[in-house]
Amino acid sequence: MGNLARNGYGQVEPNQLSAQKTGQIYASLPLDSKVKILQNGQFMFYDYQSGKVSATDSTGVSEPMLVFNEIKLYEEQYRTSYKDFAMIRVGDNYVTSKLATAEYGDGANTSGVAANPAHTEYPYRMDGIAPRLFKTNVGDIYTTNMVVDTATDYEVGQILVPTKVTYGTGADAYDVLELTNDTGATAAGNIKFVVVKVYTMPDGQPAVKLQRVA
Repeated sequence: MGNLARNGYGQVEPNQLSAQKTGQIYASLPLDSKVKILQNGQFMFYDYQSGKVSATDSTGVSEPMLVFNEIKLYEEQYRTSYKDFAMIRVGDNYVTSKLATAEYGDGANTSGVAANPAHTEYPYRMDGIAPRLFKTNVGDIYTTNMVVDTATDYEVGQILVPTKVTYGTGADAYDVLELTNDTGATAAGNIKFVVVKVYTMPDGQPAVKLQRVA
């Protein structure tokens, strides 16, 4: 398998996520206003102390949670698939698909997109942005292609950790957490995942199946 360069946005396939049974699903805090695009499979802190979902933990003791928004695609279904879904900020609202934005391109991380006037009749906007986060626990298993694109292949047995990644520059810069190889220096929240299978997403894109081990 090659490295995990994605076509479109990150995806999550929940093989065995305990939050679906324990109720450890959080979706009441607004997303940090700096974040322009939030993809399934990224990690963020549900930081109640600061009153927002962000890539920074104001308490210093919390662990990041898995971004797993319910996929809502309101364009014609033959034009969209899971790879087209992300939470894309448009002012104080958001759209859910690159197809719902004007001149958005191929799904790369950009900021400042504007709503496509041709599709304002579709009810895909809502006030504010409140992402859905899953608390992961040791033993949880899921498949994703939302890992840092590296020059080398991912392999079974590698340990991955959430690491802060910055998109954009200057005033448009924002941080999110993405899984990458454990370097022992930049991990957020002391949680770790092991690659248990080099795999694919349902649409055939390269992916890894992960199990949380710490």
